[in-house]
Amino acid sequence: MIEAGTQEKGDALVIIEESDKREVLVESKIMAIYGEAIRKTVEEVTAGLVAKITVKDYGALDWVIRARLEAAIRKFKEGVKE
Repeated sequence: MIEAGTQEKGDALVIIEESDKREVLVESKIMAIYGEAIRKTVEEVTAGLVAKITVKDYGALDWVIRARLEAAIRKFKEGVKE
């Protein structure tokens, strides 16, 4: 399991776990307002990655979510033996 980010206000916590199938979970208190935009960002940045991807949003801006996703993906790929 790989993590990037924190649970602080204005940040996001990204968790990537090995899996045989792609699964994307997005949690946010503001899902009704920004849920679609957050999911679109997650899908765009993680395209082609087969893993369980969980994003817990704590009011992060789009660029913060992207940075956390990219950091988690980099750590995940370094830890996975091909």
